[in-house]
Amino acid sequence: MTKSGSLLTVVWQNSYRIPMFTDRDFLTAIYTPEPKNSHSFIVISRPVLHPDVPHQEHHTRGIYESIEFVRDLGDEGVEWLMATASSPEGNIPAWVSERAMPGQISADVPAFLKWIEKKGWKE
Repeated sequence: MTKSGSLLTVVWQNSYRIPMFTDRDFLTAIYTPEPKNSHSFIVISRPVLHPDVPHQEHHTRGIYESIEFVRDLGDEGVEWLMATASSPEGNIPAWVSERAMPGQISADVPAFLKWIEKKGWKE
């Protein structure tokens, strides 16, 4: 994790076992600019190469990137806007990947809700 001025950067590696296909890993830099206020923030995810995280044997390195904007709407709740693009690379048909993506994103929602509760945005 590094902080440069008002930009915090973390590099994450996620690995996934995919039945009938080669396992995948994704290496992503997460950029979080300093919020302009306490009610919103932006998260930018970009695929990266990193010398400390070489290719894993028996894995295909996929590509993932996103930009997310989150803001507290007070009594109206929390707004979470997200644009994402990804590719599992390798020999997974596009229709399989495209069908799985919404489920993967929605699987992140419970973790996000726990996080905003800790932040005090949700009672």
